[in-house]
Amino acid sequence: MKKSIVILFLLAINIFPLAQNKIDPVLEKCLGQDNSTAGQRSCIISAQQSWDKELNKSYISLSQKLTKNGKKELVEAQRNWILFRNSEFKLIDKYYFDIKKGTMFYVIAENKKLEIVKERALQLKEYDDQFDH
Repeated sequence: MKKSIVILFLLAINIFPLAQNKIDPVLEKCLGQDNSTAGQRSCIISAQQSWDKELNKSYISLSQKLTKNGKKELVEAQRNWILFRNSEFKLIDKYYFDIKKGTMFYVIAENKKLEIVKERALQLKEYDDQFDH
């Protein structure tokens, strides 16, 4: 089952090549080096932290390019997204840690959290990149 999770994750990375960045290959390599549940979870958490750093870089860059009103809207949107993220993380934890139980669900939960952060990071990067074109 653990290998199935890794395979599904790697397929997801390859299905969306436009979403790839340096983080995805590092994650893929890390997952290939440690098949343990703890190892996979650690790899995914590390990737999530890297995506969060990318998110913050794009947020700062975008905020510097926006008008005063645009920046106000960005700040509000980001605050709302953080509330959503935190609520969603709580739901994920409740479902996968308390209801499903079992170490393999820890990997699934962390991957779901990773995808939430990655998606927002890519959204902000797309907005930021459009100022350069």
